Amino acid sequence: MTYKFQTPAIFLIGPTASGKTETSLRLAEKFPLEIISVDSAMVFKEMNIGTCKPSLQNLENVPHHLIDILQPDAEFDVGIFIRYVDSAIQTIIQNKKIPLFVGGTMMFHKVLLDGIHDFPRDDSLREEIDQIRRNKGYQLLLNELELLDPETFQLIDKKNPRRVQRALEIIKLTKTKLSLLKKEPSKKFLNSENCLILGMNDSKNNLDISVEKRLRSIIEDGLVNELEKLINTYKLTSESHSMNSINYKQFFPYVEGSITLEEAFLDALSATKKLVKTQQTWMKKFDISLTNIGKDQNESTFFSDTIETYLKELK
Repeated sequence: MTYKFQTPAIFLIGPTASGKTETSLRLAEKFPLEIISVDSAMVFKEMNIGTCKPSLQNLENVPHHLIDILQPDAEFDVGIFIRYVDSAIQTIIQNKKIPLFVGGTMMFHKVLLDGIHDFPRDDSLREEIDQIRRNKGYQLLLNELELLDPETFQLIDKKNPRRVQRALEIIKLTKTKLSLLKKEPSKKFLNSENCLILGMNDSKNNLDISVEKRLRSIIEDGLVNELEKLINTYKLTSESHSMNSINYKQFFPYVEGSITLEEAFLDALSATKKLVKTQQTWMKKFDISLTNIGKDQNESTFFSDTIETYLKELK
């Protein structure tokens, strides 16, 4: 098996509000690590409060990658993520450090460990397909996908226009059914046998409490003002990729005046709890070496012996 990188790497995975960010900072201060953010919202500049982005001081004290790399009006997907990760890993290797992947976008973690199909991209074709959706309706794209690739049509999330449009883009560029392309071997990025996977989790009750406390703090810290500024500065709409990030998506209708602040809060709280449940389900798909449950002890201390053993074995 051929891998893009044979470098060792550590993964810290877990649901939202489980304490990953704080733990990763302490681990990076203690061991020769640089953090690569695995978060589909922290990539956007000026989206700080709603993403619970590390503070400027923390970003200065501990090297981070894949934070503040795109304008809020840009697109972001797994292909773009992989390209930035490629560059980040090369930098970290040059610095004689080890990547520490941290974040709650579980699919991205899985891609790094299991591989990805590197399908082609074409911005002009993507814009052409998007124009069809805007001018003639989304149903036309669904009908076209069903005609071109019935198997992909049956399996795809039809409530996610971006995935449908991306599928059509690939099919039209390659002149091949996406369902057939996916059966070809994927390109491997990291050798999972060289990686250490650590987990953080907690009970549903404790996470629910943490999620609600964090959301109230986000609002008090100025989420609404941040969102209004983003919308005005970058002319964002509810369809903008960045505005589909959790918290921003739920508070966007409030800024537009279509729902109350309380309704936005409850929507965001519900969406975050659903995300936590999904993330916990994803965790079962990983070969986790050690999982810290709860916050009764210092998480970085909890993981230290395992990391020290891992680093010694590398030598």
